[in-house]
Amino acid sequence: MEDRTVSNDSIFGKVKAIASVTQVVEHFGNIKLNRSSMACCPFHEEKNPSFSVKESEGIFKCFACGESGDAIDFVSKIKGIDLIEAAKLVGEIYGVSDATCNGIGLSNTKAKVSTVKQQSQPSVSMKQKIKDYITDCIKDVSKTDYFMKRGLIPNTIKAFGLGYDIQKECVVIPYSSEYKYYQTRSIDGKEFRKPPTDIAGSEPLWNEKALESKDTVFIVESPICAMSIMQCGGVAISTNGTSGTNKIVTAIKKKKSKCKVILSLDNDEPGQEAQESLANALIEMKIQFMQCNIADTYKDPNELLIKDAKRLKENINSAKRAIRKYYATDKDSFAADELVNERLEPVTWIVEDLLPTGLAMLCAPSKYGKSWMVLQLCIATAEGNSFLNFKTVQCGSLYYALEDGKSRLQDRLKKMLKGRNAPSGVRFAIKADTLETGLLNKIEDELKAFPDIKLVIIDTLQKVRGKMSKDDTLYGNEYRQMAAVKEFADKHKICLLFVHHLRKMADESDVFNMISGSTALMGATDTILILSKKKRNDDGAKFSSTGRDIEQNELVVAFDRSKYKWEVEGTVEEIASRKELEEYETNIYIQTIKELVKRNPINGWSGSAQDLMKAVYDVKGKQVADSTQAIGKLITRFSTRLYYDDIEHKASRTGASRKHTFTKRLPLAPYYQGTLYDKD
Repeated sequence: MEDRTVSNDSIFGKVKAIASVTQVVEHFGNIKLNRSSMACCPFHEEKNPSFSVKESEGIFKCFACGESGDAIDFVSKIKGIDLIEAAKLVGEIYGVSDATCNGIGLSNTKAKVSTVKQQSQPSVSMKQKIKDYITDCIKDVSKTDYFMKRGLIPNTIKAFGLGYDIQKECVVIPYSSEYKYYQTRSIDGKEFRKPPTDIAGSEPLWNEKALESKDTVFIVESPICAMSIMQCGGVAISTNGTSGTNKIVTAIKKKKSKCKVILSLDNDEPGQEAQESLANALIEMKIQFMQCNIADTYKDPNELLIKDAKRLKENINSAKRAIRKYYATDKDSFAADELVNERLEPVTWIVEDLLPTGLAMLCAPSKYGKSWMVLQLCIATAEGNSFLNFKTVQCGSLYYALEDGKSRLQDRLKKMLKGRNAPSGVRFAIKADTLETGLLNKIEDELKAFPDIKLVIIDTLQKVRGKMSKDDTLYGNEYRQMAAVKEFADKHKICLLFVHHLRKMADESDVFNMISGSTALMGATDTILILSKKKRNDDGAKFSSTGRDIEQNELVVAFDRSKYKWEVEGTVEEIASRKELEEYETNIYIQTIKELVKRNPINGWSGSAQDLMKAVYDVKGKQVADSTQAIGKLITRFSTRLYYDDIEHKASRTGASRKHTFTKRLPLAPYYQGTLYDKD
């Protein structure tokens, strides 16, 4: 199968019979062979000679890039022409004309076309001979341990149809399961050959079909390296030497491959130069690729397979994860262990523990002071001062005051600044497009012009909402609009805060259910802030906050009209406790009970609710008229506080009436439990 089977009367036969491969190589390759018939390969750049000529066999071979053949093959490859043209070119040197050769006369056009076809594509009979040859060699593969020494297991040897030629003492490596092309390697590994082009056709890539898959594909130089990768769970293609990199580019273009590519050529100078050249070509083609050294300190993946197969498998999996992660989109899944070990940016804050970047909303009924609050927020962040006792991260802000004019904004600024200079980091706009007519585009322009802006406030949401289509639902329309805004905020790493209203109908169970509109508003928003009151005239308001990156919290805030700013009075629990204590201290019944026990510290005081009302008159000089049930509930409510004031309460029933007893509580001495280590 290694010889060119052509007629002696054809131009190929005559040229081959007379031409010197050494002379042809030196003439057309512009190289000079040394005494060992070696030279630097003309098909790739190298410093040390790897190109060899065997005049006795009429062939050339490069052990680095894999190029091989006879004199005609050399001219065909070096000139980039087909074989018949190469044969003519060599024939001219030696005085051989195609007109003197049978079957290739200039007047015999049909024969010429047929011959050209024969050079590019092997005949049907030739294909069958190649297939039969490979099949016969597969049967004898057990008679060599070559592949086993290269780290390949029996399943791999069988899967790729590897064979052994007993007569030539070389192993046979098919390029695909179709057995159309192959290469042979001598058992000593010093040389390998491929069938002549006019017999087997031009050399393809090894496992070229892998480019049709959507898997990550490793590109390596030799088929054995490719098989090493596939044995470890990867998918690989071999270029069959560094000169085959152009074939990879051609194949990717032809197949319009969408797979991700990992370049892992040999860790020598020719391999790395070829890899860099291939990388540049893939960049121009906009192919998703990555360069990975999966062989560690070894020359190629097969050497690592022989030394440490487990390590090669780890490197392959690591490379596959790396390229997947590098080109991952938000739609791609990711593993929990990768997530745990991934270095991610921490949450970025506008107001620490209250307002992170993303989409936010401040909701309150009309005329509750929302606009005062967001203006206060703008000034605080611009100056780097606290906001509602929370630390701020100093940054610029853009406030769309769409319900105000310049005069009102000026008046409020002056009242809040109290003579201080206005911060330059606060910017205003009093008109805006809707979300559908270019609002986000305009904000993007502002962010480019003023990159310090990290807080954008739109007062109010209703002013910039787009129109809802007839076929859409309220929920679908609101969620789609808010999702687009959130994506915009996340992309630019800003906080975009809408000012919005609450429903008039109160919901005591969950204040967040009072947001005007559908539940899509809260579902799509990262952070929700709500101002609410039980009564509009109440001094204090409940400031409720919840979100994806903050803990749910409730504060009591009040607007200080002397300072024109909102201030924190405490948490809801603190204010409730404070009010309860105040009510306890000022309650006339509690004051009476304390005085009665004080007057009679030994026996205390006892009596019914009616008796307690009379005692109030005796002690405080005031008449009270409450129901016995109300008095009973009050005593029960404050019994714990009475206990802390060293007054113990006991209730008993005598007939139809209920008797209350209040006595001075004697504090108990601390109780100590002895241990086995205590000594008498």
